[in-house]
Amino acid sequence: MELPRLAELSTTFEGMPVRFISIASGDVSDVAREVLAGSGVTYETFFSCGDAFDAYGVRGIPTTVIIDHEGRMMYRHVGFRDGDEVAFAAEIELLLTWMPEA
Repeated sequence: MELPRLAELSTTFEGMPVRFISIASGDVSDVAREVLAGSGVTYETFFSCGDAFDAYGVRGIPTTVIIDHEGRMMYRHVGFRDGDEVAFAAEIELLLTWMPEA
């Protein structure tokens, strides 16, 4: 499951100009709340955000999207396998090197 891995990855980037969010594909439910509570996710989760799905071309679940500091989609990955979080971290680190100094 991707959520515990992404929750762990989010702590790796704490204190850096990186923000993690989750967008669920349906309305909030007790099951969804239980899954999130058991996953270790502490970042924001939004529900029923079809506009975001359309904007980023989400056609499969899960889809991971990395957006740069100007709101441009720089990376998209559909699905999740163990180890994908390593590729996500590398993409985030690369984008951080491109980001202008604040």
